[in-house]
Amino acid sequence: MKSHTRSSHFSLTPLALASSLAVAVSAGQAVAGGFEKATLWDAEYTALAGAAVSSVDDSSAIFFNPAGLAFAESDDIALHLSPTFNKVSSPADGVNFTDGDTTFSPAGGLTGLTILDEKFTLGYGIYASGGAAAKYEDLTVGSVRPVTDDYSTDIKIIEAGLGLSYRINNNWSVGGTYRLTYVAADIELMSNLANGAVGAAVGYNDMTGYNTFGVRLGAMYRSDDDRWGWGINYRSEVDIEADGKTSFRSGAPGFGGQIPLDFSDKDATAETALPMQISTGIDYKVAPHWTLFGEITYTDYSNNEQIKFTSDEVSSLPVPAINSNWEDQYNYRIAAEYSGIENWALRAGYIYTTAVVPEEYAAPTFSSPADAHSFTLGAGTSILDGQVDLDFAAVYDTVKNDDVKGGGNLTSSTQSYAGKYESSSYSLHASATYRF
Repeated sequence: MKSHTRSSHFSLTPLALASSLAVAVSAGQAVAGGFEKATLWDAEYTALAGAAVSSVDDSSAIFFNPAGLAFAESDDIALHLSPTFNKVSSPADGVNFTDGDTTFSPAGGLTGLTILDEKFTLGYGIYASGGAAAKYEDLTVGSVRPVTDDYSTDIKIIEAGLGLSYRINNNWSVGGTYRLTYVAADIELMSNLANGAVGAAVGYNDMTGYNTFGVRLGAMYRSDDDRWGWGINYRSEVDIEADGKTSFRSGAPGFGGQIPLDFSDKDATAETALPMQISTGIDYKVAPHWTLFGEITYTDYSNNEQIKFTSDEVSSLPVPAINSNWEDQYNYRIAAEYSGIENWALRAGYIYTTAVVPEEYAAPTFSSPADAHSFTLGAGTSILDGQVDLDFAAVYDTVKNDDVKGGGNLTSSTQSYAGKYESSSYSLHASATYRF
């Protein structure tokens, strides 16, 4: 069994393959805010509310804190599966509170590490690093000239990482991860035009793109008796530019000279960013079988003012941007692990996440404008004489605001709707780590 008490002693993937991997490891709805769920794919650290920055010592460190690679006691390769079910509800038609569909996201990852010598350890992996998923099927907008279509967001962000850590001494290590980021997105917007009389549907589909440079940098300290530790992890901002197609359909094309003519399958580009993030935390063994964890994560989402769209084939896009005007996010994570049962570790945690979306810019298919709560529970054991670790976790995320004021210009033609917004997510996590 693996607990958190230690002993003292690519080339760029082709587009088609990257698209398949995006489907396989894509992250679910960012219930907590922005483009990121509060926990992602590793079952062990998910059960600990994602509070891994001070203690991670296996190949998952390439994501949580690359300095942790240096404290690994053996080479490993790990498979992580995290099926996630999401639901977002809001006044999506501009009038009525509407239940969204339950969407499914097969988040996950594959990680590994190789100890090069007593000082250096190499890590590698491909894994979900963000995303969003929400859908209202067959939504009708427009009181006089209606349009019926899907209103949805499906964004997948995956990362391929190559990391290296350096063990300074028995207590200190540092490390870094080089990141390749791939994005695939489909965004379907529904809008009420001409004072609500005319409905319109705007699509930005099959949007894909790469960013070929990003980094994670980390440091970790472990006490001589391994009773406590501290860690810090920095993630650089990654600009995202994705190319695809756009379309537009209204209930009354050209109405009063206010609505452009319908079109389809025109080239378009979307631009946004996965922002800078810093996490720092501690773990402390308070009793022989009890360890407590605490961590704070800051994400610079205030730098994301809009998702911008451009096109060389459409001179004036009906929706040239989604105005987000997001706010900075803080995740406060606490967790505990009990290892007093032979060959088992029991884990539980809680995450409080501050709102990223301001009420003024509430959007039906992005995070609900309120603080979020995440509850985590899990267990871990080992088999085959400790050669294989098996970890399991379950997570429930919830966020709700019953009285959103709205009113901000969400797009050039649509104001944010007032009313009730809520999101929830259920996810199961399983990780298998083979040590050799």
